[in-house]
Amino acid sequence: MSSNTFPSIILSLGIVTASFLLGKSFENYQNFGRFVDVKGLDEKIVKSNIATWNLSFTSANNDLKKIYSDISSSQQKIIHFLKKQGFDDKEIEIQSISITDSKAQSYSNENANAPRYSANSQITLTTNKVDLASLATQKTGELVESGVVLSNSYMRYAYTELNSIKPEMLTRATANAREAANSFAQNSNSSVGKIRKANQGVFSITAANSNDQYGDEGSILKKVRVVTSVEFFIN
Repeated sequence: MSSNTFPSIILSLGIVTASFLLGKSFENYQNFGRFVDVKGLDEKIVKSNIATWNLSFTSANNDLKKIYSDISSSQQKIIHFLKKQGFDDKEIEIQSISITDSKAQSYSNENANAPRYSANSQITLTTNKVDLASLATQKTGELVESGVVLSNSYMRYAYTELNSIKPEMLTRATANAREAANSFAQNSNSSVGKIRKANQGVFSITAANSNDQYGDEGSILKKVRVVTSVEFFIN
């Protein structure tokens, strides 16, 4: 081999390698500039795992001692009722008693026949026994019959296990986005490549039935929804 042959081979290999790298760079540049941005949707119906029941009750009397006695009696009746339904002490929280003196309200229009004192309090039940709680709300009449004056009875349901279903929902939403990208690619005689960029979007939790008269909080069944934004390379 002559002294000029070896450098010629090196030069040729260099040209071939440079041409290959240049071609790949151009290909990558083209691919980088060709992508489609699509949305992916997934929805899942889940059951609430936490129920919170607020029971507010009142009493009115001219005798302050009697009003405390009435409120304390109502507290005990509600606690007894809840335990009878199958709930534990740790699930029951008693709120403080609030007393209002009508004569101390300078702006009030005093009614001579109205009791001077009014009192209110609240008991809150927080439990993971959602079915039991739902059933208990249908028996509130028992409290009224026992003499408890309920001013408000409101049940809220919540789903707190979102993290456990996020991965599977994101997987399905991404698959849904790829289907949309495939539909676009077929119409343009192209094929869908790898993901260029993805945004998981925001998870929302609403009532399973959007027409639920009690709103999102009053529904045991919830609809979890996520919309992802995914960019796919188009080949």
